[in-house]
Amino acid sequence: MSSITRDPALELPTATKTSIDRLMARYASAIDNGEYEVWPTLFTEDGVYRITTRTDYEAGRDFGVWYCNNRGMLEDRVQAIRGVNIYEPHVYRHMTGATEVLSLGGEEVRCETSYLVVRTDVDGDMTVFSAGRYVDHLVFEGGQALLRSRVVVADSARFDTLVALPI
Repeated sequence: MSSITRDPALELPTATKTSIDRLMARYASAIDNGEYEVWPTLFTEDGVYRITTRTDYEAGRDFGVWYCNNRGMLEDRVQAIRGVNIYEPHVYRHMTGATEVLSLGGEEVRCETSYLVVRTDVDGDMTVFSAGRYVDHLVFEGGQALLRSRVVVADSARFDTLVALPI
């Protein structure tokens, strides 16, 4: 569970907020538009990506549905999506809330963003695939926000199908 104290008076510099907003938009766009090769580039070289459930996150359990601990592992996931994994074709559409910055220190930001992912299958059927929040640790490199860590905390432990694509 997050041990960061929320500071309601925290004000972000405009450039920092813009960079964070661009990262969040690019993340959703890359996945939703099938640009999976872009997805790993939004992380640092040692970036961590994990999908877990709210119950496991709040209990402090580190395991999850997905776990990658560097950009190479993320790139391997993309290769698997493109050529190895067999799954029913589908696409996601992300709806994200405003990003709440929890702490800002130097070139690092801790933040949370609510998300909702709608899954559309080849027949056009749409279902809510996942809802929850992103718990992020961001860093800035060359004026650009990158994910050092993203924990996808799904509100439900149930997924209606294989989690073939990043959330």
